[in-house]
Amino acid sequence: MSYKKKIVVKSDSKNNVLIATTLTYNRNFFQKYPSILSRIRSHRRQESNKPIEVIPSVNYATFSYTNVTYKHATSPVCDPDLNLLYWVDALNQNVHALDWNTGKQIKRHIDYGEVNFIVPIQNSNRVLLGVKSELYLLDWEVEGSAGLRLVTLVDQGQPDNTLNEGKADALGRLWAGTKGAQSGNMVVPDNGALYKFEQPDFFPHVVLKPVSISNALAWSLNNSVLYYIDSATKKIEAFDFDLERGHISKRRTIFDITEYGYEKATPDGMTIDKDGMLWVALMFGGSVIRVDPNAKRIIELYELPVTGVSSVGWAGPDLDQLIVTTSRRNMDQEFSSHEPLAGSLFILTNTGTAGVPSFKVAFENADEYR
Repeated sequence: MSYKKKIVVKSDSKNNVLIATTLTYNRNFFQKYPSILSRIRSHRRQESNKPIEVIPSVNYATFSYTNVTYKHATSPVCDPDLNLLYWVDALNQNVHALDWNTGKQIKRHIDYGEVNFIVPIQNSNRVLLGVKSELYLLDWEVEGSAGLRLVTLVDQGQPDNTLNEGKADALGRLWAGTKGAQSGNMVVPDNGALYKFEQPDFFPHVVLKPVSISNALAWSLNNSVLYYIDSATKKIEAFDFDLERGHISKRRTIFDITEYGYEKATPDGMTIDKDGMLWVALMFGGSVIRVDPNAKRIIELYELPVTGVSSVGWAGPDLDQLIVTTSRRNMDQEFSSHEPLAGSLFILTNTGTAGVPSFKVAFENADEYR
C-alpha cells in the first residue's frame, strides 16, 4: 500500500475548523505521483559540493497536512500561553488562528493589502500584523476593519513596498523588514530595509539598509547572535547581537544555499530548535533544511511534495510539531495539477528535536490602544 490516511481533526465548515490528514507513505507515493518529485528535484542539482546527512521525505514516519489550501500561507507562530497556532494567507489577506486543543479555527479577512506576518503580544489577546507597508494591531473580538488599529508605517514614499517578515526579540522589541515592489516572482532589488520597533511609540528605526527581500529572523539560544535572511542573496547571515541595546554588528555569512546546488531556490522562513540548529524553508526548492550554524552545513534535509515551501515554526504543547507553510503563488493551472498539496500546511512529527517558545512583543497598552 502506498499510503494511508486518517482524519485527526473533525471537519466543521461553519466554524472553519482545520482539517488535518495524517499521511504515511513509502516510495510508492512518489511512484504514484512521479511529476511531484521530479519537479522538486529539478530545482537543485543531484550532486552537491558538500556532504549532506539526508533524511528523505519518502522515509517520514508521518506528517500531516491540511486539505484546505491557501494561496500563500506563511508566518506560522505558536502562542504557548493560549495554545494557539497563528498563520496568514498573505495574498488572500486572511489571518488564521487554530486552537490546538479543540481544533477550532478563527479567520479574519483584512482587505487592506498583502498581509505577511503575525506576532503575539505579551499579556494580550491582540496580535501585531504586517499589512502592506503598515503595522496594525488586530482585535480578534471585533469583526472586519473595525478590529484593526494602525500603529505605524514604513518605507514612506515607496507605496509598493511590503512588510515581509517580523519577530520579537527576548526583550519584546519587534524586528521587521520590507521587500521592494513585487511583480510575479521578481522583486525590485535593494529597495527594502530591516527595522526595529519598541514601545512606547513604535517608531521604525532602520537597522539594515538596503535589502531586497527582508525575510527570516532567529536568535541564538543565548541571544548573542541574530540570524537573518535577505532572500535575494540566497544566504543565511549572522550578526553579533547586543540584547540590552538592541544593536547588531559584525555581519557575516554562515551559509549559502547555492553551495548545495540550490541555485533556483530561495531561502525563506526560518526557525531555531532547542539544540540551536536552524530550520529553513526553501521556496522553489521543495525542501526544509536543518542547518548547523556553527559547522555551517546542512545536517538534515526534508523534501516535500510541493515546490513552494514558504516558512516554518514550532507548535503543539511540547513544541515538537514543525509547521511548514506552503504556497500556490503564481502557479498556473497546469503546475497546480501536478502539485495538489501546494498551499497546504504540513505538520512534521518525529524530527528528534523540538522548538523553543517564541518571544512576544512588549506593548503595555495594547488592549486599550485606539
